[in-house]
Amino acid sequence: MDAPRPHIVIDARSMFTSTGRYTRKLIENLESIDTEHRYTIVLPRSQFDEWEPRNPWFAKVATDTPYFSVREQTAFARELRALRPDLVHFAMPQQPLYLGSPRVTTFHDMTLLKIRNHKKHPIVSLLKRAVGAAAFAVVAHRSRVDLVVSAHSGRDLLAYTRVPATRVTLTYPAADAIPDAAESIAVPFERFVLYVGTQVPYKNLSGLIRAVADLRGSDDSIGLVVAGKVDGDGSRLIRDLDDRKRSAVHFAGFVSDGQLRWLYENAAVYAFPSFYEGFGLPGLEAMRHGCAVVSSDATCLPEVYGDAAVYFDPSRVSAIRDALSAVISDPTLARDLRERGHRRAAVYSWRFMAQRTLDAYRDALAR
Repeated sequence: MDAPRPHIVIDARSMFTSTGRYTRKLIENLESIDTEHRYTIVLPRSQFDEWEPRNPWFAKVATDTPYFSVREQTAFARELRALRPDLVHFAMPQQPLYLGSPRVTTFHDMTLLKIRNHKKHPIVSLLKRAVGAAAFAVVAHRSRVDLVVSAHSGRDLLAYTRVPATRVTLTYPAADAIPDAAESIAVPFERFVLYVGTQVPYKNLSGLIRAVADLRGSDDSIGLVVAGKVDGDGSRLIRDLDDRKRSAVHFAGFVSDGQLRWLYENAAVYAFPSFYEGFGLPGLEAMRHGCAVVSSDATCLPEVYGDAAVYFDPSRVSAIRDALSAVISDPTLARDLRERGHRRAAVYSWRFMAQRTLDAYRDALAR
């Protein structure tokens, strides 16, 4: 008689959030490669019907538990224990501090601890970061394996939690080409710089807008297109723009996958001006679609993009402007970046990420 398969539970409440691609791709590839374990995928009840398992050894359950809630520390822990797991993988560090079962945790970045929440009073923000730092440390030490998405994120995790380095495993994410057919979208510029993502201050969109506005002083055919839902930070940013900066940027709002593909394929350059990132997926996605990339030289971005980007100091608007100008004005450089970008993006693989994670499960179950 065959021995029962070890039971792994994956907390996939993040599957339908902005970081959910990691969770979706992990599960999708585990369904293809894992023949040793059985899985239960925990989904938010409100979106329970949006994912169905393709592998008979995968099942799903629903929860009403939100992140950062009292319920997460009480009822959710009981829900997980009731599944009788041999191992629980939390795709985010937000989780019950006491579980009673072995766990693995993915730490995407230390944004919660390093970046002040400007929407909160400074003292409230400081207290939340202190509580978060303590919780992250507890989680990191209680996890049998801590997964990180870049070497930089790993160093941050070690610095903030003092967890043993032997417990940390690097599992790079990847970027797939968008399968939808390109769908054109109206933009008010003859040529455009592209930015994709949220508008939180640490993304440094304001600095990018200023740099593009400076470029337009000598060439008004160029402008900036911002793709992504305009959030509260974006609304405040737009409200504070003067006429010169407002004329330099077009907020496209939410775009479909086909429209995003068209933007990547038609942009003069993709810009990533962030002060802090855990991995930097949009830049790799741009490379997949043949778009030249200029990037901040902060945190993990040089590690991820390698020689496939032109880098700048994100704190200097003139440096952002000069990097953009160098690529826009030099077709040979732009072509070289596109070629390097294709090669760089191909280095990363969701399947390999899932294989590394599966190895981490084996390691955790053996400890």
